[in-house]
Amino acid sequence: MTRAADLFRRAVALLQARDPSVAALLPELERFPAYAEGWLALGEVLHQSGQTNAALASLGRAAQSSAPGAHRLGQVLVELGRGDAALAAFVKAVALDPGFAAAWYSLALSRQDKGEHAEAAEAYAEALRQRPDFHEAALNLGIALQEAGKLEAALDAYGVALRLRPDSFGRIAQALASGRTGALWLDPSVLRRDLLRRGAIGS
Repeated sequence: MTRAADLFRRAVALLQARDPSVAALLPELERFPAYAEGWLALGEVLHQSGQTNAALASLGRAAQSSAPGAHRLGQVLVELGRGDAALAAFVKAVALDPGFAAAWYSLALSRQDKGEHAEAAEAYAEALRQRPDFHEAALNLGIALQEAGKLEAALDAYGVALRLRPDSFGRIAQALASGRTGALWLDPSVLRRDLLRRGAIGS
């Protein structure tokens, strides 16, 4: 793939330099439709330069066989407010690479945005399994479980989040107090001790 890599590097450099001669390279690039790494890099530069449609086309090429490509396509679609298409891209990303924690997290966010709290919790849990130090996945797992009406499981997830990042106690307490299904602790120190105990068990 040396030829493909060289071509895509040249195309990216020309785009970054705003050199119109990049157009002459397009027929050559089309000869490598499966070179996901190149299409992803090209899509990034096109997106940064505001060429949205061209960026989506390039990222779409990358997404066919590349989990990072599908994930990045989903992120750009989220920016554009195209939630359903973004969710499909994240599903594709985790199918291509089930160990891709960031893609599971993005999928969970998309599910949560659609009010699919149980499905979001499953995806957050998978992100955390793939990356046990993923604090935001643990915290959001707690929120999703809480919204799904599973307070005990939510407290366990919050305990893991607190163990991973002790300074997140304020966010956890606020989530517990403001959620649709939640609880209010009159003594924050009691809540902190309970969460730390749960976090230690979950470690």
